[in-house]
Order: sequence, then structure tokens, then C-alpha cells
Amino acid sequence: MLIRRGTQTIKSGTQRAIIEFVFNDYIIFVFQGGLSQYDILIKYRKDGTRIRTPQHIHWAVDILMKMQGNEILAREYLTAIQDCWNTCKPLQDNSYETLKTLIEDGENSINISQYTPLNSYGEYDVEFLYVLMELLAVQEKTNRPDAYMFGKIISELLEADRDLFKIMSTAGFGGRR
Repeated sequence: MLIRRGTQTIKSGTQRAIIEFVFNDYIIFVFQGGLSQYDILIKYRKDGTRIRTPQHIHWAVDILMKMQGNEILAREYLTAIQDCWNTCKPLQDNSYETLKTLIEDGENSINISQYTPLNSYGEYDVEFLYVLMELLAVQEKTNRPDAYMFGKIISELLEADRDLFKIMSTAGFGGRR
């Protein structure tokens, strides 16, 4: 992964990314969000396609595919991500350096390379998924310190008798209840 200062713009060129995480097939862009002072807006692109906003259901489906391919290693990976969620703190600033340090420190603490065999399953590689999920977790907690959806989806995925429909319902939740 290459980490670089933002080059991508949105909103007719008026907003430039703070930071970009460049992978083989994907780029994750982080912009200033509008919900709070340190909110971040996360977008990604695959191979020059249009920029998308990630949803919880995207990573949840990918994790389910990885669990189908290698249940034991996928559970270990997801448990490491759950630990990140449990210790994640709201952002105190959303500068390039803060976001870069957040991701680099997290990757080092969970030793992301041990999970690369999971890259054979699903769409996303584990490093991309880690960065995406870490950013989604910190975004959620920055805007709502009592947030729970990310953690709830992880817990549901780790259940021994997981309910696929419950997971998809929780992950697909669009904020309207």
C-alpha cells in the first residue's frame, strides 16, 4: 500500500482528499466530512471506475466470503478488527499525519501480513479491508461516540450460529428506523 497526500477532488473540484491509500486495484480517499469538526468522508474507487461511498454491507459480504473459504483464519482476522473497534477513539483531528499514523499503527499492531491467505476469497484484499474498516470505525465513533453498528456487525459475524439474514439486515441499515 502506498499512502499519499490527497490528489482526488469531489464536489466539482472544490474539495480535495486529505489522504489517499493506494492498493493494487483500489484507492481509498478520505475527505473532510460535514457531520462534525473532525468528521471524515470515505470514498473508494476500483481501477478507474466511478468513486463510491463504502457501506457496511460491502465489507460484511466480503468477510462472509472469506469465512466460507477459511473460517479459522477469517475469524482470527475479524477478532483482530473487533479489537481495533473496541479500542478505537474518536478523532481529535483529521489531518493527513493523524490518519496516516492511525492506519500504520493499526496495521503493525495486528500484523496484517499474517492474514494474506484470505486474499484468495472475496473481492477485497485484507489490507484494503483493514484500512476501510478502521476508517469506518473511527468515522462512526468520531460522529457518535456511543455508536454500535460496526461493532454489532462484527459480533454477529463472529457468532457460532450466525444468522445471515440478521447480518445483512444490520449491515444494510441505512439510518432510517
